[in-house]
Amino acid sequence: MNPEDLDTLAEYSTPKLRGDEAVISIRRPDLESNSYLSQLFALGSDRSRRLTHAWHDSDPQIHPNWSGFLRAERKAAAQLYIGSTLETAHQITDNHLGVSEFAIDDAGARALYVARVAEPGRYGLDDDVPAAEEAPRRITTSAYLSNGLGYTDDRPARAFLVDLAEPGLGKVGLRAASEVPLSTLLSTPDCDVHDPQFSPAGTRASVVAVLHPDRGRPDLRSTVWLLGGDTAEPLDLPSMDVSRHLWLDEDTVVLVGNALTRDELDFVGQMPGLFVHDLRTGSARRLTDPETVAVAALRPRAVEGGLIAVVDTDGASRLARIDLQAEGLGIDEIDFLSDATTVVSGFDADDETLVFTGSTPSSPAVLGRLDLKTDDAPLMLRQHPAPANSVVPEVLRVPGDGGTITGWLAKPRGQGPYPVIVNIHGGPFSQYTHSWFDETQVLTSAGFAVVYSNPRGSGGRTRSWGTAVQADMAGPAMADVLAVLDHALENDPALDADRLGVQGGSYGGYLTAMTIAADDRFRGAIVERGYLDPDSFVGTSDIGRFFTEEYTSRNPQAIARQSPLAHADQVGTPTLVMHSELDFRCPLEQAQQYYAALQRAGVDTEMLIFPGENHELSRAGQPRHRRQRFEAILDWWDRHLTSADDAGSAAAD
Repeated sequence: MNPEDLDTLAEYSTPKLRGDEAVISIRRPDLESNSYLSQLFALGSDRSRRLTHAWHDSDPQIHPNWSGFLRAERKAAAQLYIGSTLETAHQITDNHLGVSEFAIDDAGARALYVARVAEPGRYGLDDDVPAAEEAPRRITTSAYLSNGLGYTDDRPARAFLVDLAEPGLGKVGLRAASEVPLSTLLSTPDCDVHDPQFSPAGTRASVVAVLHPDRGRPDLRSTVWLLGGDTAEPLDLPSMDVSRHLWLDEDTVVLVGNALTRDELDFVGQMPGLFVHDLRTGSARRLTDPETVAVAALRPRAVEGGLIAVVDTDGASRLARIDLQAEGLGIDEIDFLSDATTVVSGFDADDETLVFTGSTPSSPAVLGRLDLKTDDAPLMLRQHPAPANSVVPEVLRVPGDGGTITGWLAKPRGQGPYPVIVNIHGGPFSQYTHSWFDETQVLTSAGFAVVYSNPRGSGGRTRSWGTAVQADMAGPAMADVLAVLDHALENDPALDADRLGVQGGSYGGYLTAMTIAADDRFRGAIVERGYLDPDSFVGTSDIGRFFTEEYTSRNPQAIARQSPLAHADQVGTPTLVMHSELDFRCPLEQAQQYYAALQRAGVDTEMLIFPGENHELSRAGQPRHRRQRFEAILDWWDRHLTSADDAGSAAAD
């Protein structure tokens, strides 16, 4: 894959069953328009049809009477479209800042949706008040920024209810007309809400939101709030952080979320679980083991015999059937429905059939179908082609101080020896997977071998594995990353141990910076969107008030031991510092301080700043910036790992 191949990629998501077809969103970057295109497609075993034709259509929902999706015209906010079918859906919202999520009460002919509501005089509500002339913001909360959005307190996410009706001969829903049905703003807690849902009979409408309003002290607890009355009512749940919920009946709700066991900030290494809450008794039961099972933040589906959910395992996200009567179900007891290398990103199911989207080692996007009444393996209905020169990495299992480490080695086509780049993932409680990965493919196509791994601190294993870096964010993970590198170098003569580079983003940028302060074998490094100064991170990041203190502690000496900025004078490796201008997760000042410290230390260093981008640049940034990012990475490695004398058959192949 070359950087200019970016717009040959696609992402399949939000699959829905519709008869013998699956309806999915297909989203793809477009370099010409520097934006993302997305439409809805109906795919069967032997045919495919494009259902919608706007710039960005996504998130379909399909019911017997009503179906809907979100539509964003080019450079416009997304609005809700609903009709008797997806093909006949018409616009039913006109919210200034757009709609982010919705749910349909099919029998009740209602929709519940979430949209941000701007304060008067802000965010373009008044054409005479540009952004630079808005009134000052008075901040009293501990969290007031969100990466990819900006300030949140003056544009909270609220819940709205709208009745559905066929428009008939009226102007409602007509293109170029300004008429939409009247929506009702519901009473919600004084905070952002998300995950709107109806119970099966429509007697309950609900959202997820924090348990207590932010009054200047961080608190990660959240719950399900019941809407529709004069005030919203919270469910009395155990101390937890809820991400998704699903009503089984009018009094039973399934939850996906983290238990916060020590206190309201105890998030490090928590394995998201499945819980069942009974409103009649007030009881909540955890179905999955808190040490070994991590349930992905995808809404479960109720089917005959239990629930279907996605469970994150070591290097994969797998479909699993879970009995509703289970309690503390361990990873070895789970009935997995998909293999150990496919990464499932979305699914839909009824009692007989399941469809899913995801990715595999050889394809960046797939659509699969599974017969729930048999033990047959999933049938792949569509596999998006990978760009030319794509390779399938070799899986490595390497002994480490804390247990076996999973890693991968991806090598270019052609003969070695190859320069080697170590890539380190973010998080730290996330993971690399077996999935086809654009960054790996760009590097191998340019002649570089890539070694990457899931060291201690990563997700996909156990809670103990995830908490292994608490209060020592670098030591255990660095040992594991280097153990996998050493294993690859010792066992593959095609790897050139004299031409090594290391790169990583976010926590991976942190660990890259700590690694080059402790190990001088690397010819170059790329520190991208890094967590580089834990002290200033506390007051500048959108997660700063709890992330630093939970991972590095509040002890100044302990923080200094774990701070890349404090170790910058020990770096001798040429380092490219890359960052996004509007990154509110790891703010730009993290990069600026680290770059200045490297300059003071006499290090060969450069800084590359992407305007208008946030922490998600590498995954969801402007397509041209994503291409330019790849070009900058290749340029850096060409300068530091490849020379005229080094350029062998691998780079030329």
